[in-house]
Formats: sequence, C-alpha cells, structure tokens
Amino acid sequence: MKRCTTLLVILLLAVQVQAAEPPLQATIENFLAENPSAPGIVVHVISPSRGWDTTLTVGRADRSETAPPLGPEHTFRIASNTKTYVAASVLRLVEQGKLNLDDSLAKHLPDNYATLLRADGYDLDAMTIAQVLSHTSGLFEHPADPRYAEMFLADPQHVWTAAEQVGLCVGWGDPVGEPGETYIYSDTGYVLLGAIIEKLTGRKLGQAVHELLDYEKLALSRTWWELDEAAPPTSGQRAHQYYGPYDTTGWHPSLDLYGGGGLLTDASDLAWFMRKLLAGEVFADEKTLVQMTNRGSGPYRLGLMREEMSGHLAWGHTGFWNTFAFHLPSLDLTIAGAVLDHKAARGQELVAKLVAEVVALD
Repeated sequence: MKRCTTLLVILLLAVQVQAAEPPLQATIENFLAENPSAPGIVVHVISPSRGWDTTLTVGRADRSETAPPLGPEHTFRIASNTKTYVAASVLRLVEQGKLNLDDSLAKHLPDNYATLLRADGYDLDAMTIAQVLSHTSGLFEHPADPRYAEMFLADPQHVWTAAEQVGLCVGWGDPVGEPGETYIYSDTGYVLLGAIIEKLTGRKLGQAVHELLDYEKLALSRTWWELDEAAPPTSGQRAHQYYGPYDTTGWHPSLDLYGGGGLLTDASDLAWFMRKLLAGEVFADEKTLVQMTNRGSGPYRLGLMREEMSGHLAWGHTGFWNTFAFHLPSLDLTIAGAVLDHKAARGQELVAKLVAEVVALD
C-alpha cells in the first residue's frame, strides 16, 4: 500500500509539472515575440513543492543566422545582480568580526578613495557601511551620467580602473543627499565596497567573494568573477548580450567589474544562489539574514530589492544587461535568468508575468 501511495504522489506531481510548464513557456515565448531585438531569453524556475527545478529557454544565443539555440548551459554577465553577492560578502565579514554595519566609511575605505571623495564634499565619517549597502549614503552614481555611456560606446575596449570610476563620480556629480536621508541608487557605492572587501581580505575581489560565500558549499559550479578568476570547467558557452544594436559580449569587462558588477553565471546558478541566500544557507548566523532583509529603505535593503508581485513579497535584484533573480517565499518560488538585450522590456516585467501565471495555476 505504501508503495502504491508513493507512486500515486509521483504521478500526480508529474501531471502538475506537465500542466504548469506549458503556460510558463508560452509566457516567455510571448515576451520574446514582443521584444524581437533580444535574440533569446533564458529563465530558471525553482519550486520544490511543485516539483520544479528547470531552465526554460526561447530563441538563440546571438543574432546571427547560424547561432545555436539558447540553452540552459549558456552563461552571461549578470551586471548589478552581482551586488547581492557583494552585500552578502560584506555581511560575512561582519560575521567574522572584521567590520560592523554601523562603522563609518572612513574607517575602512582605502586612502586614495577617501581623498577623492572628501575633496568633493563627502562626509565619510557620517556615512556608514549599511548606508552604502542600501544606497542611502548620498553617493552620486557615475553610470547615471550620460557621458559614461558615451565613453564606453566610443571605446568599448577601454580598460577601466576602479579609481577612475570613482573619479568620475567626483568629477561629474556632488553628494545627492545627507547620509541616511534618502534612497538613491549608486553603483559607485558598490565599487567602494569592493575596495573595502579587497582591503580586509588581501584578495582580489572576485576571489574574496568566492571564498567568503563558499561557492563549493553552495554548489555554484558555473559562477565566476571575470578577470579575477578562470571560467570553471563546468561552465557553458557565453550567450551574447546586446545594448540595442551593439553586441557587448566582447566589451572589456572593466566597464562593470569592481563590485557593482563582475560576475558571470548561468540561470540555474543565479536562481539557486538567490534561493539559498534567502533560505539562510549563506550565513553562519540567522540574524545576519534578518539584518540583510530589514535594514535599509522601503524599496532596497542590504543588496536586495524588495518588490511585490501579484500580492506576494519578492526579494531579489536586476542587472543592467537585463538579468534578474527573485525569490518569493510565500509561493516557494524562485525565478532567475536573462533577456539578451538591455534595450528590451525589463526582465523584471517577465518575472511578474510568470509569478502571475503561477498564482493563477494555484
């Protein structure tokens, strides 16, 4: 009798998965049809209670006529999705007693960055690590200035340094508010956090993040930091990512490498990292995750966006190259992936559509 019951459960689960996957696939296909500038879309969906742990794809890996179909194995730059990994690494340093969230930025920032920022009127003694993590420190964002796009379009092979990018923050803008006053997204802030991680660990940023988060424990076997690490032997071919008419795949990674971005991965690793992070598997102390999800502003906590989708709380992040990763605890649902054109509709819109499909199925 027990064996029959088990078989019945397996059959029912199989029917549920077969019934659920087609509408999810159709939603992705429709999204690509509405955004034909993107050659393809890849989405990984995890929901153990529904028996889901699968990658859904549509389209091709680049715009050429001979491009292979986009597959689960394809990897891509995740841009600002990297911020969640950087924030989690800072919190691991807090657990190790190497810094505190309420420490001033002045206490840990390397001198060359401190000198630049003080000259522009930043009060580094009043700005805290937590404020930088939550984009409430008052830092200007250098990529927000249209001149940045003009520069990387004019010379996509330019080798940027972190100090050069912080210099643009200082040269192009001024403090955008008093520390703790308001939420204004700042990529530059995460460049500073990357410098602090390197200072405290004595390691290159990508290597430090790898070790602090313990990719091996998390089974992130297809995730690596460009230039700082070699691609893992298990990683697949790169999908091509576009900025309107431009194929950005060969652009020099230093454009977005120093903490605001820097990681490459595939959709499965991206989804599983977000899910394991929100399940408390990254930190040694459960209180650390509480801090990550509670400190900060309404829309943004410590390296995590806080959204509502179909009436359910969603934690996650998006990236400039139209990447996305969100976890919805109340639905037991994690969705991550990429739309292969920055100029297409945002991947977060696709996630919201997929969440609505799941809610309708339930």
